[in-house]
Amino acid sequence: MTHPREVAFEDLSLGVSADISWTAGVEEIEAFAALSGDRNPLHMDEAYAREHGFTDRVVHGFLLGAKVSALIGMFLPGRRCLLVEESLNFPNPVYPGDEVTLSGEVMDTHADFAQVSLKIKGEKKGGGEAQSVVRGSVLCKILS
Repeated sequence: MTHPREVAFEDLSLGVSADISWTAGVEEIEAFAALSGDRNPLHMDEAYAREHGFTDRVVHGFLLGAKVSALIGMFLPGRRCLLVEESLNFPNPVYPGDEVTLSGEVMDTHADFAQVSLKIKGEKKGGGEAQSVVRGSVLCKILS
């Protein structure tokens, strides 16, 4: 088991960043559907998704959000992170087999509240070109 990074608030300066990569899998889509109860056919039925203009089943946006949780809870800020606020949007779909790189970068710190704001980006490679699949921000409280 991987242990979360231990990052002190004082070490969270502007521009500090971390990233993780993940390949979307059918098994995770199905497990997320079971956990969340979201069995929308866009996520579960490849033929239905194709009929509606998609290349394949579409990965749940909040499955990407769960991977953002892994990024902030394990790497930046890591062990001391308590997620306070999250704003994400999903400009392009992710399909099974897509490799996604998620990154977080410190955009602001709030010493009075022991909080840090991170810019979140997620991209997949397709046709040799990176395509945005998630973007937004999170606000984390850093526990002492």
